Amino acid sequence: MRGFEVADDVTVVVDDAQMMKCFSIFHSKPKDQKSPSKSTQRVVKSTAGPVSSPRRIPEIYKEKQPNLKKFSFLELRNATSNFNKLLKIGEGGFGSVYKARIKLCESQTDPIVIAIKRLNKNGMQGHKQWLTEVQFLGVVDHPNLVKLLGYCSVDGERMQRLLVNEYMANKSLAVHLFSTSLPPIPWKTRLRILLGAAEGLAYLHEGLEIQVIFRDFKSSNVLLDEKFNPKLSDFGLAREGPDGDRTHVSTKPVGTYGYAFLKFSIVDYKLWIRFTK
Repeated sequence: MRGFEVADDVTVVVDDAQMMKCFSIFHSKPKDQKSPSKSTQRVVKSTAGPVSSPRRIPEIYKEKQPNLKKFSFLELRNATSNFNKLLKIGEGGFGSVYKARIKLCESQTDPIVIAIKRLNKNGMQGHKQWLTEVQFLGVVDHPNLVKLLGYCSVDGERMQRLLVNEYMANKSLAVHLFSTSLPPIPWKTRLRILLGAAEGLAYLHEGLEIQVIFRDFKSSNVLLDEKFNPKLSDFGLAREGPDGDRTHVSTKPVGTYGYAFLKFSIVDYKLWIRFTK
């Protein structure tokens, strides 16, 4: 038997046969087609010489950084009409999010719709989380992870940190789960969202040179595009997984209260009791 969370206060328990039957409507493979093993999914290095450790995220980011556009603050301010409140589409621990239109290059004839996240200097997150999000989103590449198009960084007294992401027309899963004015999402679409979010997490765990731990998985960080395809967002709390001699992974709860895995909370409490006696 397995349990999975379909809403923030509802847990459904099903057996494996039922669950696989539900998911088969999205992924039907011919019987003679075998799934690639984990060993073939990862990059296998030659064993002829000494085996080198997987590159860390900052190293991979240096290679992929040219793919991101560095915007000027003036560009983003003009695109949002000086961060007009009428263009504001969301707000969180990072800061405010604005809808805008902008050209990514001079050869582009028509501007595209984007989402601009502006760091709140007095908010819960800071430069460290902004840099983490730039580096991780600048490295990952998966249809179920939000795409980072560029960034803006201004130092000095008027410090500014901004992210430019693809625009997600249907906002977050949380909006649809808790809204009293929007129609409920059909169950088939809910299962597709669930599967897509799981595939995004699986990619982070197994699809890169190094494992990535998301650490802030919740309905408000699952964004939905115009076709209700899910994409994980907000990588400010992400971190690299254990590798080689770096085997320690903290069990300290992070993210949003109410979303911490119960076992993490229990372990953290027991450790606190032990060390305070």
